[in-house]
Amino acid sequence: MIIMNYNIFSKYFISINLIMLSLLSMFFTDLMMLWFFMEIINFLFICLLNLSMNKKKLVFFYFLIQMLPSFLIIFSITLNNIIFMYNFTNLFIMTSIIMKLSIPPFHYWLPLMSISMPWYSLFLLLSTQKITPFYFLSLMDLNTKFLYIILIMCAYIPPLMMMKSNNLKILMSYSSINQSSWMILLIYMKNMIWFSYFIMYSLILSMMFMIMYMNKIYKSITYFFTPNLNMINILYILNIASMPPFSFFIMKWYSIFLTIMNSNMYIIMILMIISSLIMLYLYTLMLMKSMFFFSMNSKIIKFKFNNLMLNKIITMFLFNLLMSLFMIIL
Repeated sequence: MIIMNYNIFSKYFISINLIMLSLLSMFFTDLMMLWFFMEIINFLFICLLNLSMNKKKLVFFYFLIQMLPSFLIIFSITLNNIIFMYNFTNLFIMTSIIMKLSIPPFHYWLPLMSISMPWYSLFLLLSTQKITPFYFLSLMDLNTKFLYIILIMCAYIPPLMMMKSNNLKILMSYSSINQSSWMILLIYMKNMIWFSYFIMYSLILSMMFMIMYMNKIYKSITYFFTPNLNMINILYILNIASMPPFSFFIMKWYSIFLTIMNSNMYIIMILMIISSLIMLYLYTLMLMKSMFFFSMNSKIIKFKFNNLMLNKIITMFLFNLLMSLFMIIL
């Protein structure tokens, strides 16, 4: 009992420190200091994985995956201070950050890790762990040609991989990779709206993961549609799929508006919109599969709405809508 309470306390303590350090790192502009923050955050997250995962080999695997880009970053920063090869070191650092963010073509480690991770740890990996690397990118001069390649791969490889999988954790991991393409695009625009986009995505993700954890949904998408939470699940899926008029659609629409107004990246923007439509189709397909499975295992599907449930749905919808508008105003 004491050991169990200690583990719970340790998880919460580590999680709070992870979030605080990630936010604190955004007050610094020195790349060496940011690298230092990333290493502390990675160390804490590895400790959290060690407490929450039974497969210790995967914890060591994550350590190795994060160690290589960390070494490349510190090597590049040091090299730049010695011989001032800015373009070369800049490209090297960009590649290293992309490896840390599990962005194609360095994305294969994330689905492998996500299968065995609990929902709580997976949420931190897909959200909090990305704050400092994204901020690191925002301080750099991104190579345009390299950026185009990364954006196209990040936008189109996840949808293709999602078509081959039915595992819910893998699907959410690829979805997170796809959303990263929009954040990188906003980072390239040198606009802090990327952080607003990130917060909105993290909020929606946390609500979805909470539902999955509470209903003990671990693997297949077919179990996502439950009789008690049918409408709430549908709304969250449609929200993260950027279906109008949900809050995430407003954020994505504003991102498109900013990109068109402040740059000439029309081709990239068209490709990103097509990618979003493909993702919308895949999310809808996920929803249909889940509903069909539930209908096959139920004699009668009853959509029961009481006042409490309806109030919860309306409150959730209005909260997300107001939050997205508030982010845009900021």
